[in-house]
Amino acid sequence: MIILHYMKRRMDKRAYLYLAPAFAVVAVFSFIPFCKTFASSFLLINQKGVVTAFAGFDNYRALFKDVYFIKSISNTAFFILLFLPLNTFVTLLSTSLVKEKTRFNEWISLAYFLPLAFSLSLSSLIFKEMFKGTNSIINRIFGLDIVWLNDRTSAFVAIVLLSVFLDFALDHILLLSAFRKIDRSVKEAAMMDGASPARMYFSIELPLISPTLLMTVFIAFKDALLISAPIMTMTEGGPRRSTETVMYYYYLEAFKSSNRAAESTIATLMVLISALILVIYYLAQKSARRRNG
Repeated sequence: MIILHYMKRRMDKRAYLYLAPAFAVVAVFSFIPFCKTFASSFLLINQKGVVTAFAGFDNYRALFKDVYFIKSISNTAFFILLFLPLNTFVTLLSTSLVKEKTRFNEWISLAYFLPLAFSLSLSSLIFKEMFKGTNSIINRIFGLDIVWLNDRTSAFVAIVLLSVFLDFALDHILLLSAFRKIDRSVKEAAMMDGASPARMYFSIELPLISPTLLMTVFIAFKDALLISAPIMTMTEGGPRRSTETVMYYYYLEAFKSSNRAAESTIATLMVLISALILVIYYLAQKSARRRNG
């Protein structure tokens, strides 16, 4: 027993040794820059990058007094409320339809993987053309007369559909793997007990894939919180900054206006919010695994 305990300790140390390069990369390219950004959020820095004074919490106060920043928070929340339920429903439904491994379902899954073949910028440009003007492709297909990108709500609908398309393939792969990893004997035992297909799905399959489903929800939430590139391509924050999200506001302040105070302050806030989301995700995953035994 003593020998086994000693060997286990040596293996644990060896595992940390293998992880050391990854920890070093994270420290150099993530942790140290964040510490520098966090410190900068309490300083006044001019456009040349020279520290001029200690600001304390003035940068944070100024940020939350900016009506456009408050509006960007509202826009981000509105986007999340539209995107998260739709994305979860679409990916779960489409994956549920092809969860059984058959030749036909394999071809359908292959079609589901196609969004991975398109870059984000290319997909954004294609969707922009599809929703552009009253004579857009979408209007002609459905017989509508909507100027999609000139109204806040309809513009967000177009951005949400693009975001669902961009997230779809990865979510499908994760959920399909979870469905097909379910122990066949569990499903056979339920069938022998007379469980209907609906009861099988809602009482057995969904609870068993809940950790993976939870993962896709949190990935989608993270993508929605940090969305900027699709908005940059499709609407540029318009009309009248009505689709400007927090990260697009950050892009304007950091790269267009060279506002160092806003840049470091927003970056700090987003990292802290992301860390909080990770903690919530960890606790939710731990709870889901405990329920599944």
